[in-house]
Amino acid sequence: DYGLYYNKTLLRKAGIKSPPKTFSELAKDAKKLTQRKGNGDIKVAGYDPFFGFYSGNAPDMTTYAPLFGAKWTDAAGHSTISKDPQWAKFLKWQKSLVDWYGASKLVKFNAAAADEFSGSNAFEIGKLAMDMDGEWRVAFIAAEHPNLNYGTAPMPVDDAHPELYGAGYVNGTIIGIPKGVKHKDQAWDLVKYLTTNSHALATFSNGIRNVPTTKASLNSPEIKPDAHFKTFLKIFANSHSATSPITAVGNAYGSLIQAFTVKWQAGHIGNLANGLKKLDKDIDNQLKQGGKGVP
Repeated sequence: DYGLYYNKTLLRKAGIKSPPKTFSELAKDAKKLTQRKGNGDIKVAGYDPFFGFYSGNAPDMTTYAPLFGAKWTDAAGHSTISKDPQWAKFLKWQKSLVDWYGASKLVKFNAAAADEFSGSNAFEIGKLAMDMDGEWRVAFIAAEHPNLNYGTAPMPVDDAHPELYGAGYVNGTIIGIPKGVKHKDQAWDLVKYLTTNSHALATFSNGIRNVPTTKASLNSPEIKPDAHFKTFLKIFANSHSATSPITAVGNAYGSLIQAFTVKWQAGHIGNLANGLKKLDKDIDNQLKQGGKGVP
């Protein structure tokens, strides 16, 4: 799942006493933490809102949906992105911060940033003050920059919905059995063991610092205590945490959302309401071709 990583040293220098809990606070703190070069280029980004920058800020807006309580579909499985005002509310927030930085400045900053899974990850080397990232970053920091003075917290939420604080975007472990395998029963026993046995899940979690995926294993005494990692155990268990829907076409609708958000942050969507209506229509047509909506 995803939460907020923040550089304690940079926040303290900026006079910020605690991580933001709302999106208005996130924008305010991001601006205060941002450092620019003489030519206006970004030296240190307070928070990078650009879609497609590192995995937490996915190529689309999916990771932000639970933070605004945004709904994907109605009871019939039809896309409701244009009908739920929370989507537009978030997109306007995102575009406002992109515009404050300057889209071209963010593109330049992102292009110069090292690969997110390298030891020179922008957050790890102090070029990014706050970042949305997954629980696995805890292990990377421990291995690559053990002296980094940082903290973890749930991502901020919509100012109008403080009850959502503590939630986040979650996903599960992907595991399967190859087609044509000779020992199906044994393979199934292994899958069951790895995905449902609390000891196995805790061992795996300790090894790679991924959140275990059953409620029982979340509270396993075998999980090594770690204040940074514990944040993500709580996010996973939060009743408001959510993921994107699985449909008859998998999550292929994500490509449509990604194409839309790329145009949006570049300023190529004239009317947001009309653009979201078209997006809904395109998603519904895609689902119709798949033969069924949300299972």
